[in-house]
Amino acid sequence: MIAFLEGIVMTGGTDAVVSVGGGIGLDVHLSSAAAAELPLPGEPVRLWTHLAVREDAWTLYGFLDPGEREMFRLLQTVSGVGPKVAMGMLSKAGANEIAACLRGGDEVALAKLPGIGKKSAARLVVELGNRLPELPQGAAAGGAGGVRSKGIMDALSVLGAMGLAPGQAEQALQRARQADPAVIEDTEAWVRAALRQLNRAVG
Repeated sequence: MIAFLEGIVMTGGTDAVVSVGGGIGLDVHLSSAAAAELPLPGEPVRLWTHLAVREDAWTLYGFLDPGEREMFRLLQTVSGVGPKVAMGMLSKAGANEIAACLRGGDEVALAKLPGIGKKSAARLVVELGNRLPELPQGAAAGGAGGVRSKGIMDALSVLGAMGLAPGQAEQALQRARQADPAVIEDTEAWVRAALRQLNRAVG
């Protein structure tokens, strides 16, 4: 099992390529939220990984912090939730957000996530709500902080109150952080910068 990898980002996006030395580049599948926080091509990164092995394919999934990987693995213990569905859920909501929905029994919010209907949401709450462990937190190498820090949770709450979907808000915050890493020191400034990123995307 590959616990993590360290290397240089060659190409970004949800299907990133990371050079790990020795002339080897690995395809790594990321959630859209993690892809938005991935360092730029040419910069170093550490990714916590999960290798999914099937008869027809070996697929490597990457995560910027161990908490996201833990949630990815936990979701798959529920019938009907495979790697693609779990990754889709994490692309729209952070690991801590999903954990809060599971603990609080918020089936409505869970049912809005990709690949999850009412029955699957109910099953997730029943099977995971009472046995959800505290998710480990970590920081990614290459200057990227942990994706679930208090600062980003506060900023997500503000943007959520403004009507933005969790995935959209998180991607905007990460783009703002990439444009100006110092902005994360002030939640209000971070939110304003994220809104500017959204306005540019619309424009």
